[in-house]
This record gives sequence, structure tokens and C-alpha cells, in this order.
Amino acid sequence: MKKWPEHFPKQYPPPDAIPPSGNVFRFINRTSPKENDFFSYYVLKPDEVWGDKACNARGLSVYTSEADCVAAASAVPALKKKHISVAILPENSGVITSTPSMKTKDHKTFWSVLEAKELAELFSPIASGVGNV
Repeated sequence: MKKWPEHFPKQYPPPDAIPPSGNVFRFINRTSPKENDFFSYYVLKPDEVWGDKACNARGLSVYTSEADCVAAASAVPALKKKHISVAILPENSGVITSTPSMKTKDHKTFWSVLEAKELAELFSPIASGVGNV
């Protein structure tokens, strides 16, 4: 596996995270995945004080089913404007673990060793999208 980005804390990703298997779904801002859709919150706002969210801020929010995405969009109004993309991630691309929130119990965080551009090339849009479901 490639090395974790330099900005990852030494204790993260967490030890219970495992390599992803099967489909991984991610909300994106347009109909086709772009590099910008795969920057972590930490990369977008490196000077933010993340507190107990420092680990998750370095990962990407994902789901393991389209139904989970639709449920999340129902619970989080801002997600209704987004589109859904899907990929089967290559072995050694990173690790994933369950990180439920009060509104989305099926939320996962994916910590990637791949660059955002590489991830954008792996993900494909889902024709239905959230707005059409």
C-alpha cells in the first residue's frame, strides 16, 4: 500500500478500519466525478481546528449502498442537491470504517492513499442520482 498522507495523525486511520470491499458510494457536486469531489475536509480547510473530528476530517464520507445514500439525503437536506457516484476501489487503496452520525447511521469514512484525481477517475455517476429517486 502507498503511504498515508503526511497530514494524517500517527494513530489514524483507526485500528478497526479495514480495506473496502464491494461498491463504495460517494456524494458528488455535479453529474460526473471531478477531483474537487474527493478532497477531504482537512485538505479543504487545513487551518480549521478539528478537535475530536480530526481523524474523520482527513477521510472521505462514503456509503456502502445506494439505499444508504438515499436515506442520508432524506435525513440531511443539503445532500438532496448532490449526485451519487460509485466505485469498486482497488486493493490497497485505503481503509474504511463505520462512523455513524445522529442523522446517518450508515455513514462510513474512507481514508485513502490515492490522490483525489485518481479517485475521481475510479468513481462513476449513478444515473438515478438523489434528485431522481
